[in-house]
Amino acid sequence: MVQEILAFFKIPWIAAFTAVFFWWFLTGLILFIVKKVDEINQRAHIFVTLVLCPVFFLGVYLYLTSLSNISLSSIYSAFFGSLLIWSWFELAFLSGFITGPSKESCPEGIDQMKRFRYALSTIAYSELILFITLLSMVYLSTGANNTVGLWTFGILFFARICAKLNLFLGVPSINSEFLPSPVAHLASYFRVGSTSWFFPVSISLISFTLFFLVDNIFDVENQISTTIGFTLLASLTTLALIEHWFMVVPLRDAELWKWMLPKQKKHIKIMFREQLIRVTEINNIMNM
Repeated sequence: MVQEILAFFKIPWIAAFTAVFFWWFLTGLILFIVKKVDEINQRAHIFVTLVLCPVFFLGVYLYLTSLSNISLSSIYSAFFGSLLIWSWFELAFLSGFITGPSKESCPEGIDQMKRFRYALSTIAYSELILFITLLSMVYLSTGANNTVGLWTFGILFFARICAKLNLFLGVPSINSEFLPSPVAHLASYFRVGSTSWFFPVSISLISFTLFFLVDNIFDVENQISTTIGFTLLASLTTLALIEHWFMVVPLRDAELWKWMLPKQKKHIKIMFREQLIRVTEINNIMNM
């Protein structure tokens, strides 16, 4: 029975579907948790994050136990382990548990450099911890046979940095309706407008990474487990690329998870609407 299941997951398109499904499911689950806590008791965000710490430790366990092995099960364990670690950090960020020293909205009438410093102060702790985690993974993976977990976390980290910079510098389409109350102030740092010079740079970097991974999928000298590893990583990179394009095309990626979220309270919707109106007004003043 176990062998039959493993044989099923040796199929590359099954691996790709698995990567997409778990990314979608974990993202939706995180959004459901933070929105549900917002609805029930906004002060319980940090408590819920701490209660879910076992998710983080499970991810660490899967990552560490898969380093020395390149079997099919170890490839999947490394991938899922890094996804679980990342998911817990994302939950900690959206819950306001790990963000930055400032929780204030962007002041009006400031120049771009001051705006950047204020924006960085709202997320500094989160980005620093993620970077330290990535460096720790690099250290632990040195000389290891299985680096799928490291690549998984690295792709997620750099895609996150690119996305945040694009949101700050300006993109035509921004969905801030998923921001829970602890990080609602971040919407004031988003800039709705034409894309900056950084958007084509980030698209090019992600596309180059995707090309490299896909090229390795079709390497005939690879073992099946190695091929599956590159397939998982290529699928994740494709999702990062699509996520970036959603910033410039008139499509609502929010619909991918909106159906599974609890209904928002009216005052939260109003708060987000006011934040976006304020951001648009500030951008118009700065562009005059």
